[in-house]
Amino acid sequence: MKKQICAALVAGVISMPTMADFLGVYAGVDYRTTSTSHTANGYTGGFDDTNNLSGYIAFEHFIPLIPNAKLKYSYLDAEVSGTSTEINSSEASAILYYELFDNDLFELDLGLAYSRIETDFQNLSTDLGQAYGAAKVHIPGAPVYAFAEVIAGSLADDDATDAEFGLAYTFNPDSLLLNVSVRAGYRFQDAEINNFKQENKGLFAGLDVHF
Repeated sequence: MKKQICAALVAGVISMPTMADFLGVYAGVDYRTTSTSHTANGYTGGFDDTNNLSGYIAFEHFIPLIPNAKLKYSYLDAEVSGTSTEINSSEASAILYYELFDNDLFELDLGLAYSRIETDFQNLSTDLGQAYGAAKVHIPGAPVYAFAEVIAGSLADDDATDAEFGLAYTFNPDSLLLNVSVRAGYRFQDAEINNFKQENKGLFAGLDVHF
């Protein structure tokens, strides 16, 4: 029995690097400089550029029929030009997706998202069912990849789009315990709720970890 237990422990230790390729938690946070515009009843308001945070956490596994899961959240606050009035807005998305491709050169994810968008302008909010897609293209021989991610579409009269693209550099790509990447790019978000439209766009820089 002791030999069997020891053999099982040795096998478990040997298999840990393999399992690390199939189980993973991903998390990231971005710092954004955002240009904002609001349109309501034909009137477009002016806003100062605003710095906001956004982030995500995702869990991926090796079970083929069960989708991976991801949560994204964005602060979309903006200050009205020439005043101290602030419009507080946010967007949260819960995503279920499948990895269709995942190799050393190319990754592709497709799935569905449930998005919640809120703004304190007239206390508007909406819930949307949307499509989700994400891709990465790795540069051979370098710890660099290009990425793109889109949440778009709607099953209701309200609508929204969240699209981002950029480049990332991974400091320790061969580590089996922790990968750390810095990334930068451009992100565009808009939402239409009743007769109100909000648009947020601008550059971002952030940090990703995978463990």
